[in-house]
Amino acid sequence: MKLKNKVLLTLLVASSFFQKITAQTEFETWGNLTGIRTEQGLHDFNTSLVLVNEQGYKWVTRKEGQKTDFKRDNETRTFSYEMKNISWTQTLKPLTTNSIRVKINFSAPKDTLIQGAYFRIKLPKDFTKDTNFKITNPESITAQAIRAAFDNASYKAPVKAVNMLTKKRGIQVTAQEQTELIITTSKDSLNPDFELNFAIAMGNLEAGKTYSNTFDIEVSGETDNSPVTLKLFPEQEGNPFDGIGGNFRLQNPNTDPQVIDYALDNLRVAWSRVELPWKQWHPDLDKNPMIEAKKGNLHPKVKASLEMARRLNEQGIPVILAAWFAPNWTIIGERAEGVNLDGSRGNQLDQSKKEEIYRSIISYLVFLKEEYGVEAVLFSFNESDLGIDVRQTPEEHDQLIRELGSLFKSNGLDTKLLLGDTADANGWDFTTRASLNPESIPYIGGVSFHSWRGWSQKNLLEWYDIANRVGQPLFVGEGSIDAGAWRYPQIFEEPSYALEEIRIYLKILKFAQPLTILQWQLTSDYSVLSGGGIYGNDNKLKPTQRFFNLKQLGKTPSGLRSIPVTSNHKSVTAAALGCKEYGKYVLHLVNKGGKRPIEVTGIPSSISAFNVYVTDENNSFKRIKKVQVSNGKINLFAEGGSFISLFSVDLK
Repeated sequence: MKLKNKVLLTLLVASSFFQKITAQTEFETWGNLTGIRTEQGLHDFNTSLVLVNEQGYKWVTRKEGQKTDFKRDNETRTFSYEMKNISWTQTLKPLTTNSIRVKINFSAPKDTLIQGAYFRIKLPKDFTKDTNFKITNPESITAQAIRAAFDNASYKAPVKAVNMLTKKRGIQVTAQEQTELIITTSKDSLNPDFELNFAIAMGNLEAGKTYSNTFDIEVSGETDNSPVTLKLFPEQEGNPFDGIGGNFRLQNPNTDPQVIDYALDNLRVAWSRVELPWKQWHPDLDKNPMIEAKKGNLHPKVKASLEMARRLNEQGIPVILAAWFAPNWTIIGERAEGVNLDGSRGNQLDQSKKEEIYRSIISYLVFLKEEYGVEAVLFSFNESDLGIDVRQTPEEHDQLIRELGSLFKSNGLDTKLLLGDTADANGWDFTTRASLNPESIPYIGGVSFHSWRGWSQKNLLEWYDIANRVGQPLFVGEGSIDAGAWRYPQIFEEPSYALEEIRIYLKILKFAQPLTILQWQLTSDYSVLSGGGIYGNDNKLKPTQRFFNLKQLGKTPSGLRSIPVTSNHKSVTAAALGCKEYGKYVLHLVNKGGKRPIEVTGIPSSISAFNVYVTDENNSFKRIKKVQVSNGKINLFAEGGSFISLFSVDLK
């Protein structure tokens, strides 16, 4: 019996060891690979699936560019796509410490003529003109030979394998079945931007036939683990950061309560956003909704939202109200379902009923205040620039702020309007008219955008400027990174999703300086918890890496302000906060690259040490050490693929 136990223990230890050292595939939420993470660090490259029709038009897998599904099964990850009635599946599986296997299946529902369907690998910038290509079937050639020997700087031939080598790195791709390879380059001879296109199918496709190939990708050589220097500028205090917030739009009565309870018990939630269920509050224009409510005629959805707002308010969490669906009597035409024929979404409000619309909204806010003791701080129509689900023009948005804001005040409400509350960070021009209108400014209580798309530095700085222009705080009304991920919810448990989400939050903090980022959501929708019946997962309810990212960010002490921080490496994104008066400072950073040493300079002389916490695939808001400050500097070691926070105070 003892011998059997010893053998079993040995097997378990060995199994655990091999699980830890297999390569980890890094990918975007829609399945394009971004590299392979090994013990040495991140070997970056990019992949996509490409369909070229008979006329030469190309479809490439991209964010929200195709119908996507995703499944996890132990170490296997499977993405399924529909692209112009063509079906793809891409299966990813680790093989060894430095290699993965990618299997591509492709089929059409009817006989179809195409130019080709390809698995594309785009090499990173460090694969320059000096890259050596060793091709199995038919020959070995250099990158310079590709340019010299083939028209349009392309190589086209059947291959079994290709090995790309620089002085420091190597990427080898081996196809299970010989296939045609097309190598293309850009016109820049110094930076060729190599793309390798491996054919999955070409020409006439037979209806229902599956075309497939399997590619083993092996990486070798050195990763970029170069030291990084971060420099703080604590004397330049910017806008305040209250901490993380949360959306509490109730949609799943069976699974929402457990997630809400867990979040409110375990996170410091600084702000909240709750639905105003306008459609259910006032379905009949001929009936006074407040009188009906006082009679007890409350729709269950309305009652639940009112109670949610009261619960949050009683915990000292400010409440923002947002309306999605308008009552039928308020909208123009039939209620929109999805995309309208003209490409728009949602419904515009009937301006001939403007006064009734205003009274209806005010009645809800007054009822919430008088009967539930909650005065909403802010109100908006959710994503009205896009039409999810009320659609407004910039002129109508400005008018609403000016007129409804004035009526709020005359009805004894301190509630103000949110400027924007746009679907994406690139929708800032929707706010321009109202932000420049002196008649609207008094009724604007905040500025808001949602972080699903468009997080460029330029866009984030636009939002920073808009908030400063109107003299009100900026809110990220809905925080996350993939609006379509509810369709393939297992992606929420992927380390790559968690890391990218928190990286974007730090980028937003750095450039836009919001007062809060309200996670979408702290319910079972897009949940930061797993199990408990959420999305059909009946395992025990547990927090995910995304939850611990929020917990770590949310531990930022209140009262701190954004301060500038510079990074000399693109793989490290950092945001810093501090307050000279309180003598408290926090530095948050995401190291998306390989493990590396990091030096932080510019630390105020009043700070003697920092507590270092980390969240990654293997650590959940774990305190790893306390580092001492010496001459305004500290040095630490950052693991690859990690979210690290340095707190100058001891956390409780």
